[in-house]
Amino acid sequence: MRVLLTGGAGFIGSRLIAHLQAARIDVVSIGRSPLRSSGEIRHVLVPGGLDGSSARKALEGEAFDAILHLAAAGVHPLDRSPEVLIQVNGFLPSELVSLAHDLGCRAFLMTGTNSEYASFDGNRLDEATPLETRKLYGATKAAGAMLAVAKGAALGVSSTNLRLFNVYGPGEAPHRLLPSLRNALLEKQTAPLSEGHQLRDFVHIDDACRAILGALAAALDGTLPGGHYNVCSGIATSVRDFALHVAQAMRADTALLQFGAIPLRPDDQPRVIGNPDALASHISWHPRFTVTEGIQATIAELSQTDLLGTP
Repeated sequence: MRVLLTGGAGFIGSRLIAHLQAARIDVVSIGRSPLRSSGEIRHVLVPGGLDGSSARKALEGEAFDAILHLAAAGVHPLDRSPEVLIQVNGFLPSELVSLAHDLGCRAFLMTGTNSEYASFDGNRLDEATPLETRKLYGATKAAGAMLAVAKGAALGVSSTNLRLFNVYGPGEAPHRLLPSLRNALLEKQTAPLSEGHQLRDFVHIDDACRAILGALAAALDGTLPGGHYNVCSGIATSVRDFALHVAQAMRADTALLQFGAIPLRPDDQPRVIGNPDALASHISWHPRFTVTEGIQATIAELSQTDLLGTP
């Protein structure tokens, strides 16, 4: 099997490369940034930015079984130019579905986000929950995914959007919850937090990668219909408990966690929990890590990385 990967330089993409290699899948990466660690992977640089035409030109004459599209704009909350969000999140996915068709692909998979869903007062978000229409990041991700899935249906390319919930693990950006907590606790500094009563659906990065590989295999053999699927645990964990688990895994003083020191963001929803049943009905995937186990594994891996001095 030969797949084309976008977003291989990012948090999830860089981890996914290792999973693809372990599965003996031939991977070609394409993007505007160098990979963190290329290994045996061929990486096609498009310095001017990735779009359908630049990718088509760079890959002329090649063939693939599938495209895995992980590249996105606005992952960092401070990097949300409206024009870039609309182009990268809104238009690029459907351009790459056309490319998938031209390259002979049988499947196109992209990673979405729980931010595609609008504010919700119910229990768990499922694929029928209303989508975001007011917040630009979520709205562009939702719109781009809908266009991609619809274009895939029109072109005969099985196209799937995997809505990832709160993915955490080794390789996260420093501003994210776990690494920011770890960095403060390593320095024995206080970590200012909200009260931490928000409930989230945390998924370890290796579980997310296994879901992507499972969905890829099922899309290629025709057992996963094109569409939108949650990648989540269905289990609610408060931000407060997550932070306490990090401190406990590090054997740090939990008094350094300053709950209530900062206010909630105005758009911070009290509950974001997914329903995993739709994906589970098609592939035999469920998270292997509990939140406690996933945090312990992450802290252990990061500690080992620190000892070895590797990035």
